[in-house]
Amino acid sequence: MSTEESSGLSKTATIVTIAGTLLGTLLAYLSLAAAVKWPPFTPKPAVTVFQGGDPHDNRCPGSACHKIGVSLSDFDADTTVRCTLDSTEGPDVFGTVTVRVDGDGQGQVESTNFYGTPGGWVSATCDGHTGRLDGW
Repeated sequence: MSTEESSGLSKTATIVTIAGTLLGTLLAYLSLAAAVKWPPFTPKPAVTVFQGGDPHDNRCPGSACHKIGVSLSDFDADTTVRCTLDSTEGPDVFGTVTVRVDGDGQGQVESTNFYGTPGGWVSATCDGHTGRLDGW
């Protein structure tokens, strides 16, 4: 093998080593940043509205009647969040519910309020974040 060929392989090996080291360092940094939930990786809080259990109330007969459920994710840990409920019937029908958020930023509650309009919608706005269930 000539000196030129040896020199070319040496340069290629050096470039591969540098690229591998940089990639490894970047992946280690991103893994650490994600593990400590550093701000660039902090997800936006999310609100999900779901059909809860049967309210067992004669004022709301039928299979579409359910308690209004609210689920929160990625909210500030160990807090209580106030959510305002709205629906096809208009605002201020259901009032508010409070959701206790755990240390992982998750929380869930079934309201004592219930809804039973098939095809209607229900929404919850919690600390400025809104979730909506269409097609109740």
